[in-house]
Amino acid sequence: MSLLVVALLGWGVIALVAGSGEPESAPRAAGTPGQPVAVAADSTPQACPDEAMRVAAETGQPAFRVGERIALAVVVTNTSPRPCLRDLNRMLREIEVTTPAGRHVWSSNDCYAESTNEQPVLEPGKPVRNDVLWAGLTSAPGCAARQDRVPPGDYVAVARLTSLTSAPVPFRVVP
Repeated sequence: MSLLVVALLGWGVIALVAGSGEPESAPRAAGTPGQPVAVAADSTPQACPDEAMRVAAETGQPAFRVGERIALAVVVTNTSPRPCLRDLNRMLREIEVTTPAGRHVWSSNDCYAESTNEQPVLEPGKPVRNDVLWAGLTSAPGCAARQDRVPPGDYVAVARLTSLTSAPVPFRVVP
């Protein structure tokens, strides 16, 4: 008799551990008590499509003095409702300064050729900033031309992330 009780207890423990006997692939209703529920945050985020990205240029203030370091920023925001991954490699993002007529004055990528490995998870609506302090000197692609101090005048900053560009942001350099 005691052998029968031990066998029944063993069978009961195995039945509890193994579950109800449903095949593993059988769908289960989400939220069933005692059953794990998949949470979106636990899954690997997908790549952010261009349509879900907003790129903006920012200046630290509307005017800077000649010779003063000029605070600029590339700001990238995920506009989708889900977290996603985006390559923000240093060579894929850029801030360019031009004249209002569009003449190239300086770019954060002109004299900088180091690639970085930056693939953060971008949370919905949370901007990622990349601040740049520009010395106020001209530059050319490949850093081939002589660098001169920019004269007083009106300038425009535009941020880029691969093929995405921001609206132009005007600022002034004053004597």
